Amino acid sequence: MSKVSKSIVITTPPLWDARRFGKGVIVEWLKREGMTVKKGDIVCIIMAAKVRIEVPSPVEGKIIKILAGKGAHISPGDPLFEVEVSG
Repeated sequence: MSKVSKSIVITTPPLWDARRFGKGVIVEWLKREGMTVKKGDIVCIIMAAKVRIEVPSPVEGKIIKILAGKGAHISPGDPLFEVEVSG
């Protein structure tokens, strides 16, 4: 029996209050499209409210699309990247 793959969209985690501190900015992507990530791997860095936030992958899989590029202004809940997972 073969495993079925599906893709899920990973959103910006709710690590700051955008209503109070404004949007964050993606300053660096540590992983690229086509790369495999494990749960907990740091995928990108966001600056928000003068704080550097390391965003981990909540799942294991392969990044198939980055949805917000370097320099993008984002809020918690905004789509970041899409991951193909086995399940």
